Amino acid sequence: KDRHMLLTGPNGIGKSTLLENLAQGTEGGATISDGVRVGYYRQDFSTLNFDETVLRTLQSAMDNPNEQILRSTAAGFLITDDLMRARVGDLSEGQKGLVAFAQLVLMEPNLLILDEPTNHLDLEMITWLEKRLKSTNSTILMITHDRYFLENVCDRILELENNQLYSYKGNFSYYLEKRDEHRENAQASK
Repeated sequence: KDRHMLLTGPNGIGKSTLLENLAQGTEGGATISDGVRVGYYRQDFSTLNFDETVLRTLQSAMDNPNEQILRSTAAGFLITDDLMRARVGDLSEGQKGLVAFAQLVLMEPNLLILDEPTNHLDLEMITWLEKRLKSTNSTILMITHDRYFLENVCDRILELENNQLYSYKGNFSYYLEKRDEHRENAQASK
């Protein structure tokens, strides 16, 4: 599979900036290939228009708004009819997270870039999101500190360390084991 990837590295190294630049196609002259639809989840929800209603926000995510698909997707994210009429800026952080994810799903991206996707979600929603992401055909590149979540979703770990990018095929536990071996070998060869 190898399509659900975690980007890890020391705090402050610029992981969020890198994801943002990749989402915008600007990092190091990177370009996104034709046919790739990028869905970008920012932990600060700045991709949402806080003055719009939830309904208008979700409608704007669709090329051809279809009420049945929109309502079905919204229901999957526990977005009720009352919530659909609410202004995005009036929602709780958890509700904004649900709207942001519903917006991404409606965009039908084949590349999901997720910056701390579980930060504002409760356990039930994290479990639901985990199942949803595991079943998606989209490629996922994410940053998260939620070890249980990434253990169950990611199948490749990309580590930024000392201006190098290391790739580990497997889940987070495998990565920790191989990273420690790599570091021991590097120390032994000095």
